[in-house]
Amino acid sequence: MKKKLILSLLFIVITAGCTQCSGTEEVTYEKKLARSGGVSYDENYITVGFIQTGKESDWRDANTRDYQNTFTKEKGYNLIYIDGNSDARRQVKAMHDLISQGVDYIILDPIVEDGWEDILKLAQDSKIPVLLADRGVSADPSLYTCWIGSDFKTEGVNAVKWLADYLEKQGRKSEDINLVILEGTKGASATIGRTEGLRKEISRHKNWRILASECGNFTQGEGKAVMEQILEKHKDIDVLISENDNMMFGAMKAMTQKDVSYGVDGDVITISFDALEEAFERMMTGELMVSVECNPLIAGLCEKVIRQIEAGQEVAPVQYVQESVFTYKNAGEYSEDRKY
Repeated sequence: MKKKLILSLLFIVITAGCTQCSGTEEVTYEKKLARSGGVSYDENYITVGFIQTGKESDWRDANTRDYQNTFTKEKGYNLIYIDGNSDARRQVKAMHDLISQGVDYIILDPIVEDGWEDILKLAQDSKIPVLLADRGVSADPSLYTCWIGSDFKTEGVNAVKWLADYLEKQGRKSEDINLVILEGTKGASATIGRTEGLRKEISRHKNWRILASECGNFTQGEGKAVMEQILEKHKDIDVLISENDNMMFGAMKAMTQKDVSYGVDGDVITISFDALEEAFERMMTGELMVSVECNPLIAGLCEKVIRQIEAGQEVAPVQYVQESVFTYKNAGEYSEDRKY
């Protein structure tokens, strides 16, 4: 399609502060994007710039490794990896930098949905295809090539459907059920989708009540801190739903410290998302009852799209990765085959 560039740089790391639940704060940029070398050109490689959200969870680490293992020089790629450090402003700045370098493709995993119109238009004017991965944006879909990732709303719906089925089998269908939800980063499409799916399905059960729904920012530390605050106010929790595994792990520490029992043999039903390796371990011990899979292995679909574009083929605007629902009953059957 257009000229191929190769940059001797494989990784660019951006350091910045974290985006808090209240939104992105004003940030003064004291440092430029770090580089380890100069620029060279070679038509034999396709240069792909990948802008990651950060390193907020084990899921994110697995997602990053997948890109690094997929877009290799052996396969004809030069990967420029950028750590957004949980700061949307840093991501926008990084995208400006990639456009100025004239990379062949940009893969963007946006921290939040809003604020991308101008930079996406600039990439489009520069004839650089942009693939959105994992999280989405609120911008006009005509400004980017496609979106690839998980159906977050369906994930939320599936979690509540499992809960309803479980309670019915336990003879608790008519009981009053009190729920707590630990939400992810405010404005992130994963948070928006899962929360919408959860609330939509929960509202179908008139005897269920949400006691609290608080932001834990997808991190283990904040999951623990938020759960500690919730436990100070609420003693009658029947169900804890965490919008990722790491927040659940933190919440479990908080419950243990407060002598609140949870899991298969406890008082609190535990439901989470991501299906990480540690989640499988905790399901097999009965601490975690369900983890709805959010598949981090997205890079293969991104590469497929790039190959389609290179071949002049049409690309589907929305593409979902395959995902499942794992429970304490079936986790042992799948644990040895997990790649993350």
